[in-house]
Amino acid sequence: MPNPCRIPVMVALSLALPAPAYAHGAQRAPRPPVRSEFSASSVLAFGLMPTVGVGISPAVAVRWGDLAVSLEARAIVALGSNPSAFPSTVPSRSSVGLGVVSLCKHRDAVFLCNVCQLGALRASAPVDATQTESGALWLLTSGLRGGAGWRIAHYLELRSFLELHVALTRPLLRLGPIGGWQTSAVAAVAGIGLTFPVDPG
Repeated sequence: MPNPCRIPVMVALSLALPAPAYAHGAQRAPRPPVRSEFSASSVLAFGLMPTVGVGISPAVAVRWGDLAVSLEARAIVALGSNPSAFPSTVPSRSSVGLGVVSLCKHRDAVFLCNVCQLGALRASAPVDATQTESGALWLLTSGLRGGAGWRIAHYLELRSFLELHVALTRPLLRLGPIGGWQTSAVAAVAGIGLTFPVDPG
């Protein structure tokens, strides 16, 4: 016959033992893997310079599940000059260097990002100096990016995207007294490139 003093102890143990087993099972629940991504894209820019610009954009990203944060560096040069802003007799060249931060949400092959660009706009011409209104050449934009990706190999993905931006600063370029051009209030960037996912472990 069992000792009556042990009955409460046996009941307490029977109630307590399943709890650690459940907790142990919860700790083994799958968690989204964290991985890195490296990419390089060719881009076309509209509205950032007097004419359409072309450039490159290398990037590094950290992805956790369907969320990703990326840092990019963009170097874009204008394809010619803008005769409506600067006389055709005075050739000018413009370029922009940008740092880009984006927060993205992925779902299957498509993604949507919130994007912020910050950089410097430059122009050169055969005049004494490039003058700007209030001495500011800094360019700051904010916008959205939408795109899609296609896996073409185990560690290689082709991605294309389109960005729409609103200019938060609009630098005014003046090449001496001959003319000027101001950054558009809205801009667009289109790109296509390759992404190299790096799986953990």
